[in-house]
Amino acid sequence: MPAFFLIRTMYIIETLFPIVAIAFLAWLAARHQIVSDPEVQALEKLTFTWLVPCMLFYGTATADLPDVMDWDLLWSYYLAILAVYLGGMLIARLRFGPGQVRLSVIGMGCAYPNVTILGIPICLELLGEAAFVPMFMLISLNNLLILSFGTVLAELKREEGSAVRAHLAKIGAGLVKNPISGSLIAGILVNLAGIPIYGPLLESLELLSRAAIPAALLTLGAGLNRYRVKGEITMALVLTGMKLLVLPGLVWFLAFFVFDLDILWARTAVLLACMPVGITVYVFSIRYRNCENLVATAIVLSCMLSVFSISFYAFLLGI
Repeated sequence: MPAFFLIRTMYIIETLFPIVAIAFLAWLAARHQIVSDPEVQALEKLTFTWLVPCMLFYGTATADLPDVMDWDLLWSYYLAILAVYLGGMLIARLRFGPGQVRLSVIGMGCAYPNVTILGIPICLELLGEAAFVPMFMLISLNNLLILSFGTVLAELKREEGSAVRAHLAKIGAGLVKNPISGSLIAGILVNLAGIPIYGPLLESLELLSRAAIPAALLTLGAGLNRYRVKGEITMALVLTGMKLLVLPGLVWFLAFFVFDLDILWARTAVLLACMPVGITVYVFSIRYRNCENLVATAIVLSCMLSVFSISFYAFLLGI
């Protein structure tokens, strides 16, 4: 048993090593000004405006979609996110007292995984291309559901609370205009409609798709240089623990013991839940000018510690 555990652990570490190494080298380059921040921003724009959308469009347009939507996948994943979000809000209420916006930001920090930059490459590396369909189903709803819920909570008791509907309409429009979610929607429409794609164009999309994952990892590593650990360590560790341990644990329980999920789909849901705090939470905190330092600290800590949570749950899942 100890030998088996050691072998499985080494396999997971070796699988994750290229991903961590690429991001770490990019962080070093940004840290030592080998690449400037404007250059990093240019790479981010290229990656998330073109390369990742091309990969997502290609993957969803050519995937073998199931005949029937497996709602158990969505329930097991998003019920866990809802529970952790509310749990994070409760902890924040006990720690800081009332304050609707602060509670919403902290709850989102506990429950919002970095599914695009890290989730995609890690799931594909550990589970293979067969994980693309369940991954698409979860990623396509991630921003819409979590950001909508966070916006409603943040606006609920503010004077401009009547603007909730306008915010949600803006989120819906942004879902279509955003290159990430827009490419997923376009790919699924092409797939469902059976629209043929010109062969050379398909080959071009496949070629661009190969560059998407390394480019995303480079932008993650270089982008982390902008964030600093600025106090709030105790609360940031709470957010990190909720995100890396509690959330995937709940998804694992729901996927394997409550809902009857296909094992590949269950593994995909748990691995996505293992990802660190998403950069979008920082954007959300800036939008409401609340808990920016706390969220930035949680992003850095969760990125560093996610290697251990991913390794633990990958071992638990028998990957």
